[in-house]
Amino acid sequence: MRLERKREEELAKRQGMAGKTIIQFIWLLISFVVAYFVVKFVIDAGYISYNMIYAVGIPRSIPPIVIMIVLMFVVVVAMQFFMFVGFMMANPEGRRRTGNPSLHSRSEDPYDYGRD
Repeated sequence: MRLERKREEELAKRQGMAGKTIIQFIWLLISFVVAYFVVKFVIDAGYISYNMIYAVGIPRSIPPIVIMIVLMFVVVVAMQFFMFVGFMMANPEGRRRTGNPSLHSRSEDPYDYGRD
């Protein structure tokens, strides 16, 4: 009885995850496209050059496309970090203080036997 309820809870938690995964994948693709144009602009404008990157100590055997991909990845990570911080500040769930005692829980107690 308890195992069945636990399995049903796990299935309910996973409900709709495929759609969220597809949306997250599309969002990351859009982020990588934006990062490509940002990195391309920064390199073309001369704010960063490949010679500056090679001067840091990166071997010249690494092609510029690999450096561009790494810079794109850094830009995407920075964008996702700022989106996460913005979500925490703007969303009520992100601003909710944790640890406040309450009579009501947001999550179901798996060991609550009173509802069977």
